[in-house]
Amino acid sequence: AELKQTIDTLLTQMEPRKDLGRPRLGVDRTFSVAGFGTVVTGTLIDGSLSIGQEVELIPSGKRARIRGLESHKRKVEEAPPGSRVAVNLSGVSSHEIVSGDVLVTPKWLRPTTAVDVRMQIIPDSPTPVRHNMSVTFHSGVAERLAKIRLLETLELKPGEEGWAQIRLDSPVAVVKSDYFVIRSHSNTIGGGNIVDPYAK
Repeated sequence: AELKQTIDTLLTQMEPRKDLGRPRLGVDRTFSVAGFGTVVTGTLIDGSLSIGQEVELIPSGKRARIRGLESHKRKVEEAPPGSRVAVNLSGVSSHEIVSGDVLVTPKWLRPTTAVDVRMQIIPDSPTPVRHNMSVTFHSGVAERLAKIRLLETLELKPGEEGWAQIRLDSPVAVVKSDYFVIRSHSNTIGGGNIVDPYAK
């Protein structure tokens, strides 16, 4: 009870998340409800979603329309940034959506397979990061196999940081300044910020 009260107090002191007009919802669950159809859930950032709005799923590019919204077990007409949301979609099957997809408004976000990053290796990483090392890349709810290309050196030791390009084995939807984490053999070894989501 004390922990819940402390969390509630801190939440009332926080500024509301800014609405940047470009909603992104990383899909962490998708399922079908009898009589309603496809539902996806996730945390909404960077913008609001409203009933009747047309949306796009990245990276597939499939289009859908919002039939209903629910936030914290309450039906809402509009979901603001920062909220946990269940989105009822028409025009797309739950089998066409996978965890890690990103729900956005159409045309503003395109997927990528290479990102330039500023990366830091955690001090207690069990291994250094080497040029062309294979890792697992995590950003939002997305998880992808990837290779790291170090841009200034052939190795980053635990506690060091540097510039790198991460090449992904399949497309992901990210934007500049998004955070990411890299893991190897079930160990977290580092992370950082995306500097260029469309690296060349």
